[in-house]
Amino acid sequence: MQNLRELKGQAVAQRILMRYLEVHPPPLLVLHGPEGTGRWSAAEAFVQQRLCEVGSGCGQCGACRKLIRGDHPDFIRFPEERTLIGDPDDPAEFTVRWLLRTRVIYTPFAGDMRFVLFPRADLIHNEAETALLKTLEDAPAHTRFVFLVRSIEELKPTIVSRSVLVPFRSLGASTLAELAGENSERELSVLGGSLKHLAMIKTPLFRELCEKLGQARQHPQALAELERWIKHGEKRGFGDLTGDVDFEFSELLEVVGTVLLADSAAHKERGSVAEAVFEFKAGLHEEQAGAVPYLLGRLFWRLSAAYFPRAG
Repeated sequence: MQNLRELKGQAVAQRILMRYLEVHPPPLLVLHGPEGTGRWSAAEAFVQQRLCEVGSGCGQCGACRKLIRGDHPDFIRFPEERTLIGDPDDPAEFTVRWLLRTRVIYTPFAGDMRFVLFPRADLIHNEAETALLKTLEDAPAHTRFVFLVRSIEELKPTIVSRSVLVPFRSLGASTLAELAGENSERELSVLGGSLKHLAMIKTPLFRELCEKLGQARQHPQALAELERWIKHGEKRGFGDLTGDVDFEFSELLEVVGTVLLADSAAHKERGSVAEAVFEFKAGLHEEQAGAVPYLLGRLFWRLSAAYFPRAG
């Protein structure tokens, strides 16, 4: 997406961002909402239109071509990892001290404005966030910041108070179907208002997972085999089942939980299965090192109790 008019299902966010194509944007825009709802593509389209030589995100001018190649000097895109403040004397690239000392203090290279994107603003370290706050309090007119977060609660209130919030919502069923293309009702239900898992649900891995989940509720041995299959995949991968789709193991676990919930709803089950899945997903979101085997073990223990309760 090169133009914000192409943004689907996010009327409020679209209206706010398009307004700031016409007037000078604020020091910080915070695009917040679920992953897979268009935050990242909207942020990049916004920057491209602002830096485009004709203002449309044309894709043909020198600025657009540099943005598409990823080497525009006035668009600094931080990696999706923890952002540190950096060494006081020799800060590494993509630390906050590197940004403030070697980029922000200077005027833009090519035009009259520079943009800095943090795609995981929730991973900015406390010291780094404090240093950025001082810059935001008196931001230079030529540098604007864009933060992406799932929830504004992931940022300090002092950061939020200095920002313009741009809300992204879960995609409606019709929008999701339009963007996702040809998919079954089950696949759309797994997407759950987001395109985050779209590539995965089109892989043989997803079909294998659904088949094994269907078998697992029929027999305890099949349930135990599913648990072993998932744990084996964490250690050694899933071979050709993933095709050319690259994803983190944590994403597969999210899909496992979502499919279990959808399957439980289809069978009109209440209570124990949903509770087990919600507890599992909450544990995943805490992102504690080494917790996955325990979380999987507890999930399957609770599923076993729900699917195959002992007589009496």
